[in-house]
Amino acid sequence: MTPPLLEARGLQSGYGEAPVLRGVDLVVRPGEAIGLMGRNGMGKTTLIRTLMGLLPAQAGCVRIEDHDVTREAPFRRARRGIAVVPEGRGVFATLSVLENLRLAARPGVDGRQDWPEERVLSVFPRLRQRAGNRGDQLSGGEQQMLAIGRALMTNPRLLILDEATEGLAPLMRDAIWETIHTIRDAGIATIVVDKTVSAVLSLVDRVEILVKGAVVWNGSPDALRADEALIHRHLGV
Repeated sequence: MTPPLLEARGLQSGYGEAPVLRGVDLVVRPGEAIGLMGRNGMGKTTLIRTLMGLLPAQAGCVRIEDHDVTREAPFRRARRGIAVVPEGRGVFATLSVLENLRLAARPGVDGRQDWPEERVLSVFPRLRQRAGNRGDQLSGGEQQMLAIGRALMTNPRLLILDEATEGLAPLMRDAIWETIHTIRDAGIATIVVDKTVSAVLSLVDRVEILVKGAVVWNGSPDALRADEALIHRHLGV
């Protein structure tokens, strides 16, 4: 059987003496889309940071395919085909759109170059129009497009989006969701964190809900839609 693309088992981490993750298990298979959901402060961003090695695991393990990467540096995990669009976007403010994209460009695992600059700009025609503009001259939605485009330039096998549409205008949110569907249809596995329950459920194969650093529910979008009490209890809608 093909191993999971990404797997966490019994993952614990936190900040100083304050524990956040409490034994999280997570599996992402090639091409699979996962919705990581929960109220603010429940550990979603901490989980992403721990998966990527930006925060050390205090217990448990992280594997990418057959490799135990629990102690690997973040850049080595990225080179195994994992890309993150962070909360806050992290666009380089003084660089142009094209410079932001080209800074990240590299072949993926096994030399794959499925996402050259031209393909990224075709997915984001708005970035083509703003190619010479600096990062700090873009709207919030354009910066999010740039952050996603920059991640695609690494030719990832798994794309993690933390707060994919937070703070964006409705039309821009719709454009970002359409783009994420395009990425998923291209065969890239995704982990999506977002508060828009209906949009997440329309995209993903499976949902994981975090409460106080632990997975309290996982299942299909249809199963979650059918349980309004569960949605209200854990997602506050």
